[in-house]
Amino acid sequence: MKSRDIVKFSYKAMMSRRKRAALTLLGIFLGVLTLTAVISFATGYGLALKDIFKGSSMRLIYLSAREKMFDDLDVSKIEGMEGVEAVMPLIRIPMNLTIFGKSKTYVVMGVDMNYVEDVFPDIELLYGDWPPNPKEEAVVLGYKLVNELPPEEIEGLIGLNVKVSYDDVLTTRPRIYGIAAPYGTSIIADVDRSILAPIDYAMKLYVKLMGQRSYTILAIIAEDVDSVDKVVDQLSEEYGDTAFPIAMKDIQKQLDTVVNMSLLVLGAIAAMTIVVASIGIMNAMYTAVTERTRIIGVMRAMGASQRDIAISFLFEGILMSSIAIISGMLLGYGASLLLATIMGPGEMGGPHATSFVITPTLLPEHAMAIAGVTLFITILGALPPALQAARLEPAKALRFE
Repeated sequence: MKSRDIVKFSYKAMMSRRKRAALTLLGIFLGVLTLTAVISFATGYGLALKDIFKGSSMRLIYLSAREKMFDDLDVSKIEGMEGVEAVMPLIRIPMNLTIFGKSKTYVVMGVDMNYVEDVFPDIELLYGDWPPNPKEEAVVLGYKLVNELPPEEIEGLIGLNVKVSYDDVLTTRPRIYGIAAPYGTSIIADVDRSILAPIDYAMKLYVKLMGQRSYTILAIIAEDVDSVDKVVDQLSEEYGDTAFPIAMKDIQKQLDTVVNMSLLVLGAIAAMTIVVASIGIMNAMYTAVTERTRIIGVMRAMGASQRDIAISFLFEGILMSSIAIISGMLLGYGASLLLATIMGPGEMGGPHATSFVITPTLLPEHAMAIAGVTLFITILGALPPALQAARLEPAKALRFE
């Protein structure tokens, strides 16, 4: 038999028993739909979490105090450790920013401008420049602080002084050096809703408010990623249980592990529906073999080989599976988008609570895996009845009632 004849025979055979074929196809369809929806949503959730952690480079280490706060002596001590390039106190001060008479509460974030891209990788400025002098009263405003203004007014803010205050205790009027482009949320700050200030200027504000130079968290920049483990070991040896270091590369590694394990577990659970559907395929195909026994006898008598018979039945199962895969993946992805819309933004708690948008994502490798696993399970289900049909004796098949 020619390939075209096999395809035509399989299609007509499937259409001749539409209801049974539809029910069989429905089982595969639901399995693919569930698997696609689960994996797309889980992947989108994982990517949203990873996007939050983008705000730190892999050579960054946070040292958090447990028993007593750090001081300048600790900063100097850590700067002298092998593999350490820089140390900066993590300064975050909630203050009121007043622009054009409108006042809102945001976080002033002290950053060493020489290492701003280590703390916030890929950050860019929409307008202006980074403050060159660490002691200058200067700020870079996050995008959402000014995004309600027309573009020409936003650019016109560069060089102006803005009022930053903490209740009635402290008021300062730093110069606006730049406006950050939309960035998003990092592990330490919602950059779009923060005021980035040179570290020395932020320290000056901090000391005026706190009355002392003491810090709960230090940000440590290692010389390179390979030096991170060495620096972490030195910090653990120096501070023991009084402080704990957190390396961003370890967090990323753990996050990747959690996301991948979630995909594996959820995918395996959803894949069980496809396994159940393959049993339905096997049952339907065995029934089809019985119903078409005489037709098989006629085909064999006309010269069709065992291979032709087996392929025609096998192709029928693959045809049903292909229809179910395409429709199931399309509707499954649509279902994940609907679920994300209903659930709304994800939430992260803590002192810098923020929301993140989950965008379901079906990666090409995941789509290929879903299609490949479904086809493989379908073939396993269709193969036994296809082989049974191929082994029928032509003479017995023709006499079958």
